[in-house]
Amino acid sequence: MNTRSPLGLAAMVGLVLVLGGCNQLRGMQQVSTARVDIKPPADQAAVVFLRAAPTGTTTSLFDLRNPEENKFIGLLVADTRLVYVAPPGPTRFMVIGLSANFLDAELDAGKTYQIAVIIGPNSEEHFRLQPVRPGHTPSKVVQNCLESCIWVENTDRSMAWARGQASSIQRKKAQYLPLWEKRPNRPVLLASDGS
Repeated sequence: MNTRSPLGLAAMVGLVLVLGGCNQLRGMQQVSTARVDIKPPADQAAVVFLRAAPTGTTTSLFDLRNPEENKFIGLLVADTRLVYVAPPGPTRFMVIGLSANFLDAELDAGKTYQIAVIIGPNSEEHFRLQPVRPGHTPSKVVQNCLESCIWVENTDRSMAWARGQASSIQRKKAQYLPLWEKRPNRPVLLASDGS
């Protein structure tokens, strides 16, 4: 007869829940709100990326400050957000879903910025990055995410995913960046958008 102790069963259930949660977060790890600090060091800037888009497709975020490198920021699924600390100055961010989209940014040291990942208007812009500007009322879905989306951070698993997807990510960047650069009136995150 095979019997299991209640403690062993509880441990097994806990493991299933943890692994299930990792799968839902695509390798990212939930962080308690008490551990999140959106105030950057004095010589850095902080960018809060929030996934207000309600669809189930995972989005990946990158910093393209160095044009030769796609610096992985993290993965977001619906109702998640993360903090990214970056050097001040000009940079370009990229979001990858079924396509790629971009946002140029000018970051000031000591400031915190917010960028929403939202649904784009067509298949060429499956997702896009939208600055959340102080003094402007965000959409209801963005406001809800600012108030209640869960915080996540990278794990070894999400970093391994980014390394494994490097060639696919580079192909999407090469395909969509020239189209994006030809667009008039591209959105920009201004230095003054930080607080």
